[in-house]
Amino acid sequence: MRPFTRKTLLCLHVVSSVGWLGVTLGDLALGLAAYGDATLYRAVVVLADYALVPLGLVALVTGVVLALGTHWGLAKHWWVLIKLVLTVLALAATTFLLRSAVRDAAAGDPRGALDVVVASSVSLTVYVVSTVLSVFKPRARTRWA
Repeated sequence: MRPFTRKTLLCLHVVSSVGWLGVTLGDLALGLAAYGDATLYRAVVVLADYALVPLGLVALVTGVVLALGTHWGLAKHWWVLIKLVLTVLALAATTFLLRSAVRDAAAGDPRGALDVVVASSVSLTVYVVSTVLSVFKPRARTRWA
Protein backbone atom coordinates (compact mmCIF):
# COMPACT_ATOMS: atom_id res chain seq x y z
CA MET A 1 0.00 0.00 0.00
CA ARG A 2 1.34 3.42 -0.89
CA PRO A 3 2.15 5.70 2.05
CA PHE A 4 -0.40 8.36 1.03
CA THR A 5 -3.15 5.75 0.70
CA ARG A 6 -2.24 4.15 4.03
CA LYS A 7 -2.17 7.51 5.82
CA THR A 8 -5.49 8.56 4.27
CA LEU A 9 -7.13 5.29 5.33
CA LEU A 10 -5.57 5.52 8.77
CA CYS A 11 -6.86 9.07 9.19
CA LEU A 12 -10.34 8.02 8.09
CA HIS A 13 -10.18 5.03 10.44
CA VAL A 14 -9.12 7.12 13.43
CA VAL A 15 -11.68 9.87 12.75
CA SER A 16 -14.55 7.38 12.32
CA SER A 17 -13.50 5.39 15.40
CA VAL A 18 -13.19 8.48 17.58
CA GLY A 19 -16.50 9.73 16.20
CA TRP A 20 -18.12 6.40 17.02
CA LEU A 21 -16.78 6.61 20.57
CA GLY A 22 -17.90 10.23 20.90
CA VAL A 23 -21.42 9.58 19.64
CA THR A 24 -21.68 6.64 22.05
CA LEU A 25 -20.63 8.91 24.90
CA GLY A 26 -23.29 11.36 23.73
CA ASP A 27 -25.86 8.55 23.70
CA LEU A 28 -24.88 7.63 27.24
CA ALA A 29 -25.21 11.24 28.40
CA LEU A 30 -28.58 11.63 26.65
CA GLY A 31 -29.72 8.26 27.98
CA LEU A 32 -28.94 9.34 31.53
CA ALA A 33 -30.53 12.77 31.04
CA ALA A 34 -33.60 11.33 29.30
CA TYR A 35 -34.29 8.67 31.91
CA GLY A 36 -38.03 8.95 32.44
CA ASP A 37 -38.50 11.59 29.70
CA ALA A 38 -39.34 9.93 26.40
CA THR A 39 -38.98 13.12 24.34
CA LEU A 40 -35.18 13.25 24.66
CA TYR A 41 -34.90 9.77 23.19
CA ARG A 42 -35.73 11.21 19.77
CA ALA A 43 -32.23 12.71 19.75
CA VAL A 44 -30.76 9.34 20.66
CA VAL A 45 -32.74 7.73 17.80
CA VAL A 46 -31.29 10.26 15.35
CA LEU A 47 -27.75 9.63 16.63
CA ALA A 48 -28.20 5.87 16.47
CA ASP A 49 -29.67 5.89 12.97
CA TYR A 50 -27.58 8.58 11.28
CA ALA A 51 -24.27 8.57 13.13
CA LEU A 52 -23.52 5.38 15.07
CA VAL A 53 -24.10 2.83 12.33
CA PRO A 54 -22.39 4.77 9.51
CA LEU A 55 -19.38 5.59 11.71
CA GLY A 56 -19.16 1.96 12.82
CA LEU A 57 -19.27 0.73 9.23
CA VAL A 58 -16.54 3.15 8.16
CA ALA A 59 -14.38 2.12 11.14
CA LEU A 60 -14.88 -1.56 10.31
CA VAL A 61 -14.18 -1.27 6.59
CA THR A 62 -11.13 0.99 6.96
CA GLY A 63 -9.77 -1.23 9.73
CA VAL A 64 -10.05 -4.35 7.58
CA VAL A 65 -8.47 -2.63 4.57
CA LEU A 66 -5.62 -1.30 6.71
CA ALA A 67 -5.03 -4.70 8.27
CA LEU A 68 -4.94 -6.41 4.89
CA GLY A 69 -2.78 -3.72 3.31
CA THR A 70 -0.11 -3.46 6.01
CA HIS A 71 2.33 -5.80 7.72
CA TRP A 72 -0.05 -6.23 10.67
CA GLY A 73 -2.38 -8.48 8.70
CA LEU A 74 -5.89 -9.44 9.67
CA ALA A 75 -5.02 -12.57 11.66
CA LYS A 76 -1.28 -12.31 12.34
CA HIS A 77 -1.51 -10.50 15.68
CA TRP A 78 -3.97 -11.11 18.47
CA TRP A 79 -4.61 -7.41 19.03
CA VAL A 80 -5.78 -6.93 15.42
CA LEU A 81 -7.98 -10.02 15.54
CA ILE A 82 -9.49 -9.01 18.89
CA LYS A 83 -10.20 -5.50 17.57
CA LEU A 84 -11.91 -6.99 14.52
CA VAL A 85 -14.13 -9.24 16.63
CA LEU A 86 -14.94 -6.41 19.07
CA THR A 87 -15.79 -4.06 16.19
CA VAL A 88 -18.08 -6.58 14.50
CA LEU A 89 -19.83 -7.38 17.79
CA ALA A 90 -20.16 -3.70 18.72
CA LEU A 91 -21.54 -2.83 15.28
CA ALA A 92 -24.06 -5.67 15.46
CA ALA A 93 -25.06 -4.69 19.00
CA THR A 94 -25.40 -1.04 17.97
CA THR A 95 -27.41 -1.90 14.89
CA PHE A 96 -29.85 -4.23 16.59
CA LEU A 97 -29.84 -3.98 20.38
CA LEU A 98 -29.15 -0.30 21.06
CA ARG A 99 -31.49 0.97 18.35
CA SER A 100 -34.23 -1.35 19.64
CA ALA A 101 -33.68 -0.18 23.23
CA VAL A 102 -33.81 3.46 22.12
CA ARG A 103 -37.09 2.92 20.31
CA ASP A 104 -38.54 1.13 23.36
CA ALA A 105 -37.40 3.96 25.62
CA ALA A 106 -38.88 6.56 23.24
CA ALA A 107 -42.18 4.68 23.48
CA GLY A 108 -42.07 5.06 27.27
CA ASP A 109 -40.83 1.60 28.28
CA PRO A 110 -38.72 2.00 31.47
CA ARG A 111 -36.72 -1.17 30.70
CA GLY A 112 -35.79 0.36 27.35
CA ALA A 113 -34.44 3.42 29.19
CA LEU A 114 -32.21 1.27 31.36
CA ASP A 115 -31.14 -0.78 28.32
CA VAL A 116 -29.98 2.40 26.55
CA VAL A 117 -27.72 3.30 29.48
CA VAL A 118 -26.37 -0.25 29.81
CA ALA A 119 -25.81 -0.68 26.06
CA SER A 120 -24.06 2.67 25.77
CA SER A 121 -21.85 1.85 28.77
CA VAL A 122 -20.88 -1.54 27.35
CA SER A 123 -20.19 -0.02 23.92
CA LEU A 124 -18.05 2.69 25.46
CA THR A 125 -16.04 0.06 27.34
CA VAL A 126 -15.51 -1.95 24.13
CA TYR A 127 -14.27 1.14 22.27
CA VAL A 128 -11.86 2.04 25.06
CA VAL A 129 -10.47 -1.53 25.04
CA SER A 130 -10.03 -1.30 21.27
CA THR A 131 -8.24 2.03 21.65
CA VAL A 132 -5.90 0.62 24.28
CA LEU A 133 -5.10 -2.34 22.00
CA SER A 134 -4.36 0.06 19.13
CA VAL A 135 -2.01 2.15 21.24
CA PHE A 136 -0.11 -0.62 23.02
CA LYS A 137 -0.19 -3.22 20.20
CA PRO A 138 0.67 -6.35 22.20
CA ARG A 139 3.22 -8.30 20.14
CA ALA A 140 1.67 -11.73 20.68
CA ARG A 141 1.19 -13.41 17.31
CA THR A 142 -1.50 -15.88 16.34
CA ARG A 143 -0.78 -19.35 15.05
CA TRP A 144 -1.83 -18.14 11.59
CA ALA A 145 1.05 -15.63 11.43
